[in-house]
Amino acid sequence: MPTPIAPGLQGFEHDLFMPGGLHFRGRTTIVRLPTGGVLLHSPNPVDDALAAEIEAIGPVEVLVAPNNLHHLHFGAAAERWPDAETWAAPGLPAKRPDLTFDKVLGRDTPSWAHTFQPHFIAGIPWMDEHVFFHPETGTLVVTDLFFHIHDLANWGSRLFFRLYGVYQKAAQSPIVRFMAKDKPAAGRSARALLALPVERLVPAHGRVVDHDAAAVLERVLARQLSWAPPELAGA
Repeated sequence: MPTPIAPGLQGFEHDLFMPGGLHFRGRTTIVRLPTGGVLLHSPNPVDDALAAEIEAIGPVEVLVAPNNLHHLHFGAAAERWPDAETWAAPGLPAKRPDLTFDKVLGRDTPSWAHTFQPHFIAGIPWMDEHVFFHPETGTLVVTDLFFHIHDLANWGSRLFFRLYGVYQKAAQSPIVRFMAKDKPAAGRSARALLALPVERLVPAHGRVVDHDAAAVLERVLARQLSWAPPELAGA
C-alpha cells in the first residue's frame, strides 16, 4: 500500500527480477495535485487493491514516464485510468509507438509544473530523464539519475550492485556517465539541480534520503558536475 514520503507525496514499491535472478525494487511516487487529483510518477504494476488505495488519495489525473527506460508498466496504468493525461520522456514516443502519449516532457508545458517542476537532464539521450522538484517539501524525485539501493533478495544481486558501485549508498551508475554524449550539457543540468533548495531525495530505486540531502546530491553528481563549463564572469 502507499506509504507517506512528505506532505503531498506518497509512494509504493515493486520487486523487480531481471534475467539471472537480479533483484532490486522500483518506486512509484504519488503526487497530490491542487485539483485534488494525483499524479503517478513512473507507474509500477497496480492491482485492484492498490488502485483502490491510490484512488482513496485522489483520482488519477496524470501519468508520467520520466525517462526512456521506465515504460514497461505504463500501458497497463493508462488502460486502468483512461482519462488520465499521459506524459512521455522525449525518446519514448519513437521507442514505444504502441503506446499513446498526450504530451511530451520538454516540448509541452504541464499545467501542474508549479507543483511538480520538471528539470531535464541534458546530454544523455539514452536516458532522456526529467527529474522533478516538489517545492512545497523541497523534495527532488529522480528515476535513474542515481540509485540508493539497500534491500536486495539474494547475494548475487548484492554482489552485482556492489561491483556496480551503487550498493548501500547513494551513487550514480557508471553507465549513466558512460552514455553521456554531451558532457558540458549534462554538467550544466547537474549544476542547475544544485541550485534548488533540496531537502529530500526520492530515487525510483532505493531508499529515500531525508538527511543532508543537498550534500548527498552534490556528492552523487560530483563527476557530472565536473563536466560543466566554467561560468562566465558576471553571468
